[in-house]
Amino acid sequence: MIQIYSVESIADLDTAAVFSFAVMSDHKGESPKNNLRFRRMVEWIKDSRDHFVIGLGDHLKKGRENDFLSFLTMNTWWHDNFYPNVADGENEFYGSGQGDWGAGAPILEHIGVGRRENVNVRDNGCEYYATIRVKGYTVHLIQLHFSDNPPAPAKAFREDSREYLKNTLELIDKGPKDIIIAAAHSRTGFWHDLLTPKQQHVVLSKCDLLLSGTTHRWERRSCPQQTANHPLIINTGSVTFAAGTNPCGFVQVHVLSHPSRLVVSYVHVDKSERKLPPNEYTYLKLIGGPVINIRFQGTVSDAGPIGQQIQPGH
Repeated sequence: MIQIYSVESIADLDTAAVFSFAVMSDHKGESPKNNLRFRRMVEWIKDSRDHFVIGLGDHLKKGRENDFLSFLTMNTWWHDNFYPNVADGENEFYGSGQGDWGAGAPILEHIGVGRRENVNVRDNGCEYYATIRVKGYTVHLIQLHFSDNPPAPAKAFREDSREYLKNTLELIDKGPKDIIIAAAHSRTGFWHDLLTPKQQHVVLSKCDLLLSGTTHRWERRSCPQQTANHPLIINTGSVTFAAGTNPCGFVQVHVLSHPSRLVVSYVHVDKSERKLPPNEYTYLKLIGGPVINIRFQGTVSDAGPIGQQIQPGH
């Protein structure tokens, strides 16, 4: 039987989804205690019953209160279901500066990421591979270390890290219910163009989402290679310190079935209520297929894409 859901609010997506999760970055130590935008995000993640949160780095900032660490200690759900990225903010906070490669690893230790049965942390202590199983799906998350400094990408985003990504992806036997995500904070806002052609081919043909941070801007990049499956490549903005006219926000990913697909939205926290964002802040990614630009019109159907399809993207 085909189930049809009207799409009039973001709550309709919550109802239609098999499950959902969130992605956030660049809040520089802010927490619900001292930041209204962050507090809204936490409340909305709870209300929508997201299963976990992926972080893209700069979760801490030297010289600030950094109550986020206390929040992670006190809030059991966040302690157990947050998957942070180690970036320059963490290096600076725990080490000698932003370019102190890998010094930010203690944020993973703070919430026991390495003690989780579904996580394999590398010997460098700051990169890891997690498999998160939810309702028959497996989310494969590969978190890489690429801080803003040192300025030379070859030193900040080491070849060893890139090969680790490629080798990990090659070991994944991707099926229709495998969602593969690769994440790195990056220096310029996107990192896939720094890969070798061989690395890039594996990443672009295997991943569903490529995530970056650091610029504090929501932005999408087209995939440089046209393949049957190509990832949605986005910068995840900032939940508390958006740049320029870009709105503060976080990403919610709703996983729908038959066919398996992701509705990826940048939810604005400058608003007092969680609402469907404007069309330029939402994309649909078919698992094992292309990215589709959509508008929130019509219905969500288990038999096809959500809303009105505009055009395939790449």
